[in-house]
Amino acid sequence: GGHLQANVQARSRPDGNWTANGTINGSEIRVLRVDEGMRLLDGELEAYFDNDRLVLERLYFPARLRVKPKEWRTNEWVTSNPDAQDGYLTLSGSWNLATMEGDSQIEFYRYPLMQRTDRYAMVSGKIAVDVPFPHVSVAGELTVDAGWVDLDMLSSVPTLDSDVVVLRPGDEEEPEAESPVDISVNLTVDLGPRFYITGFGLDSGLVGQLTIQMVDGDLRGIGILRTRGGAIEAYGQRLQLRQGSITFQGDLTNPVLHIEALRTGLQVEAGVAVLGTARKPRIDLISYPDVSEAQKLSWLLLGRGPEDSGGGDAMLLLSVGTALLSEGEPFYRKFGIDELSLQTGELGSTGSILPPESVVSGLSAGASSIEQQFVVASKALGRGFVLSIEQALSDTGTVGRASYRLMRGLTAELSVGTVNGLALIYRRFFGR
Repeated sequence: GGHLQANVQARSRPDGNWTANGTINGSEIRVLRVDEGMRLLDGELEAYFDNDRLVLERLYFPARLRVKPKEWRTNEWVTSNPDAQDGYLTLSGSWNLATMEGDSQIEFYRYPLMQRTDRYAMVSGKIAVDVPFPHVSVAGELTVDAGWVDLDMLSSVPTLDSDVVVLRPGDEEEPEAESPVDISVNLTVDLGPRFYITGFGLDSGLVGQLTIQMVDGDLRGIGILRTRGGAIEAYGQRLQLRQGSITFQGDLTNPVLHIEALRTGLQVEAGVAVLGTARKPRIDLISYPDVSEAQKLSWLLLGRGPEDSGGGDAMLLLSVGTALLSEGEPFYRKFGIDELSLQTGELGSTGSILPPESVVSGLSAGASSIEQQFVVASKALGRGFVLSIEQALSDTGTVGRASYRLMRGLTAELSVGTVNGLALIYRRFFGR
């Protein structure tokens, strides 16, 4: 849409071609692509005809911030930083009407090219478009001044597999027609220092450069994108992204992945590693230092090793099973409990090599297995402070425990109830 004013004189030549001279001016020009969040508004046009050439002196669109991104860091920078104001987009170039050839330049400065509630991109840079028709060449460099993508949008978009073809009554499947235009692309995109990805439990920055190329209709990507800090919610835990890289070596839809996420601040930092390609990823348990698979799972889910309380794998099965039955989050989390596990050993044990001062009556060395089992429910209150309750399955024994992590590997524990005491415990783990 918009308004145009023209004062043009056109003449036909004996060979059938036309020449023209005059000026074209435009105001309030707008170009909208609502589905993609693109809104070019309040444009100003200055152009003129010079015989068989159309010269675009200037098509100018000022930046209009119409949609505020939901991501708080992007929103804060876009709305309060002076550098994010007074952006623009300009186009200039010329077009030969006789030979159908031309070239143009597009310049972005702090321009919000994409404004949607689930994605946002403010960019700066230049793109050159060369058109020796029927060939079109697009080349340039762009930097993302501020950007954000919400991955949760992917779960709400219904799609069909690539091998599915929908035919309505009376339709016949026809081969895809070849485009009469040959397009080549060589575009480098730098994500800059303020690009974020959120959703599916992920919250991280993303940095790096990606070169997008199209040759003979084949779209390719070359470059490496890396995560910058952040964390991901998985298995009921908040895992810190230790490192993450997405390497493009050709196919844009199948980059190489190398991502590690760990539960940090523990004697054994356990987590998961995602390796391989996007189409065939492999997920492995990892830990620093390296321990057995059972211990990795225990440190990941419970924040301690299975040997700390003398128990077997029952507590792991309970935690993993409840996580699977409740779509990734254990059911007890809904009641404010951080851990609910079944353990075997002595009620009130600190997990040290020393026995507790007293034990529950009936739990002797010759007791049955059910008499040595108890349920533990715990709740973390602030950094390093945990409250827990231990209840014997076959007796009335109950122990309340308060523990505080003084430093890495050093914990103070206070027990009250059937077993009373104060313990100062130091643990150190070595790789196998």
